Formats: sequence, structure tokens, C-alpha cells
Amino acid sequence: MHRLYMRKWDKIVSATLDKYVLAERVEAGHVLHIHNCYAHAPENAKGDKIELGIQVGGEKIIVRARGTSAAKDGMSALRDFFIGEDNQLYAYFPDADNGDIIGLHVIGHMMSAKEWHESRGL
Repeated sequence: MHRLYMRKWDKIVSATLDKYVLAERVEAGHVLHIHNCYAHAPENAKGDKIELGIQVGGEKIIVRARGTSAAKDGMSALRDFFIGEDNQLYAYFPDADNGDIIGLHVIGHMMSAKEWHESRGL
């Protein structure tokens, strides 16, 4: 059974300089099909960088990264993608300043790994 998945995580960059916004980990035995994700940074300056990716254990896989004026207010992934169990989506804002608001917004659906395999003919 597929479940609609709509979440957002927003935070203010603090003195700790933590410039990552992390989504929750995908539940064991499930796959998250992300239809739309948006890294939100309304206070970014022209040329500030944004990176969207998947954290797989200690490794980061970049889905999209931009550092031009096109990413001034935020950046979306270009197409849908899947995230497997125990992995998580992240947004990284290396140029964010103390007090800036940064966020990650996600729309998709969650399904069991069995459903995902069946939909792929595996």
C-alpha cells in the first residue's frame, strides 16, 4: 500500500554552523519515491551554493548542486528518484550565514520494498 508523503524541515542556521537539513530516515523495509524536493534558502545571496543529495550510511550521493543566481532562493531536483531503507535525503547550504532560514520540502510516496520490487518486475 502506497502512502502519500509530504514533509518539510526548516531551521535557522545557528552559531553551531550546522548548514545541513536532514530528512527522516526511510523506514526499514520501505522505499521512498520522491516526486518533488526543494531546498529552500530565501536569504541566499547571488552565487551561494546549494546541494541536494542522499545520505547512504556515511557516504553522500549528490542529486543536484548549484552555485549560480539560478539557485538564489532555492533549488529543486530535476526529476523524481527513489531512496531505500535507512537512507535519508539532505540539503546542504555551505554559504548560509548565522540567522539564515534554510529548509527542505519533499513530496512523494512511501511503499514497501516488496511493492517496489513488484512494480519493477523484479
